[in-house]
Amino acid sequence: MGQRIHFYKNNWNNELEDLILENYSDFAEWYVKRNQASLEEFDEMYGTEQLIDFFNSNRNIETNLKELDKKLLDELVAEFVCEYSESIKVLDFFGPSMNKWKYIESTKLVSKTKDSEFITLWGYLINGRSLKNSEKFDSYTNEYKIGYLSYEEHSKLKELIIQYFGDLQGMKATYWTKSEKKKLENAIRNAKNGSYYLSNHNPVTSGLEYVMEALNEIKDIKTQLITGIE
Repeated sequence: MGQRIHFYKNNWNNELEDLILENYSDFAEWYVKRNQASLEEFDEMYGTEQLIDFFNSNRNIETNLKELDKKLLDELVAEFVCEYSESIKVLDFFGPSMNKWKYIESTKLVSKTKDSEFITLWGYLINGRSLKNSEKFDSYTNEYKIGYLSYEEHSKLKELIIQYFGDLQGMKATYWTKSEKKKLENAIRNAKNGSYYLSNHNPVTSGLEYVMEALNEIKDIKTQLITGIE
């Protein structure tokens, strides 16, 4: 299936760093126990040795997360978002979940704007962003990468998308080819119970449209937009 980009929202109105700190002790215990169970049942380690060693030595945390080694921090964040958060439901999975390659053409369009702010905000969502100084996300495994934007940042991103490419309808009108528009019309015409499916359909603005769908869904929620890139 290849890499996919997932969207998460936090209805607690806390930033990701605060969520991790608030749940840290339970998270550390959960991670260590899951590793023990994996060793007993499959004779295989769960997760990474560095993170297991850290949790074994630090069941409580008193330091600022951003003071941790960057690779360790990135690994910890990835495991919290993509694994642990689902067990305690602190983040809601929502919006489109699509292969990363479907964002390639949209990324090219964003780059062509030469708008540095636009390019940076887009890159944080699509390529990942470390909690440490907003640097490139780079964990021990990089099996998952995490990106995020603050409410102010994703509000700005939405403005920039509309400024350069229009809203969802505007993108379809301007950037979709005639055959892509026709394919959509036929799919809607043949829809059953209001549902339809488009195969082999990837307009150049697909990635921008997926992000806009997510942004439209959280427009009234003053919280971060988080992406999980697998």
